[in-house]
Amino acid sequence: MTDTDLTDSPNRPTTVEVIDCTLRDGEQTPGVWFTVEEKVRLAGLLADAGIGLLDAGFPAASDADLEAMQEMRHSGVAARLGATARPLRRDIAAAAKARADEVFMFMPTSDLRLRETVGVTRDQAAHLMRTGADEILGEGMGLNVVFEDSTRADPAHLIRLVDDLCAPGAVSRLILADSVGCAHPAGMRALVRTLAERLDPSIAICTHAHNDYGLATANTLAAVDAGARAITCTVNGIGERAGNADLAECVAALTHLYGIGHGVRADRLPELAGFVERASGIHMSAIKPVTGFNVYRHESGVHVDSMLKDTRSYEVLPPRWTGRERGYVLGKHSGASLIRHILSQANPPRDVDEETSRRLVEVVKQAVENQDKTQHEQAYAAKDAFIASALAGISPDLVITEYDRLAEST
Repeated sequence: MTDTDLTDSPNRPTTVEVIDCTLRDGEQTPGVWFTVEEKVRLAGLLADAGIGLLDAGFPAASDADLEAMQEMRHSGVAARLGATARPLRRDIAAAAKARADEVFMFMPTSDLRLRETVGVTRDQAAHLMRTGADEILGEGMGLNVVFEDSTRADPAHLIRLVDDLCAPGAVSRLILADSVGCAHPAGMRALVRTLAERLDPSIAICTHAHNDYGLATANTLAAVDAGARAITCTVNGIGERAGNADLAECVAALTHLYGIGHGVRADRLPELAGFVERASGIHMSAIKPVTGFNVYRHESGVHVDSMLKDTRSYEVLPPRWTGRERGYVLGKHSGASLIRHILSQANPPRDVDEETSRRLVEVVKQAVENQDKTQHEQAYAAKDAFIASALAGISPDLVITEYDRLAEST
């Protein structure tokens, strides 16, 4: 643990289970789809990185998800496979057909979602969940109860559901979904503590955080601080709307800020990030925490001078932890220290006096300032056009044309 350790929390666990849902929620990112081959490959990479349970798909909603999960099983992916399902017979049957080890059974819990979009009462929803839970257990699959939209639900209703559904020996995890990303860390802590008081200790509280306010990672860590023993993440934070809690960010914070074990191999994080970036078509920012291109690169003269004396000066997250290398960049803000360092590493080494190094710094700065920014605009336009094309989805004209064709044939 580092000097930045947080104040000890009596409820904080010593280890946390990391569950990945890139294959399911990550693929729900608008415009993103993975082939069956990509899904199987990603499942293998996640398992190799130490992820023990995957939210691998929603087989009732997608034949491709069902096929992919069956292929994951056939190919021997070394992780438990979870299927997302509603508390409906057909969903549970599809999960069993996909050969899922566990089911993530979700049901809205907020009055807004129950009343306005599902059209059921609290009592009806509770009955559906009890029936679905019994069917899942009857199929021999593990049961995870997902309280969808829990951060907008009445806590009294959630407590009743815990009492009704979460029997020890039946439920593995209670997953609190911040489905619209509206929670804040203090609220998440309070929710976890409230439900933990009613929950048997054998059942782990887990979070599923969305990032609409940029707080998915913070809310996930707040839940852990309050006693959650499992979290869900996606690679690169992809997911619906603004995405989900980012796998690399959560793992880094658990390791270096909280000193909590998790079993994830940090040296595999860059490979995972790159694979998902290519397969999804969503390109990461250079300043993305942990896995971004610029995270371990330094240009500012003051920073570089300090780094050359002691790398702890401006790096609390060591690049070697993720298998990366540190880099120093010559640019507008470079100073004499980097000039001297570069020349000392030359073959043969060059010894440079203060005046010469100062003049070389000015040469570098002028070279940067004289660069034509047209290349920036061209690169931006090309990137913008590529992303727009990759994530545009299918034109509604296709649906209209196909409808007309079918109408004519009948």
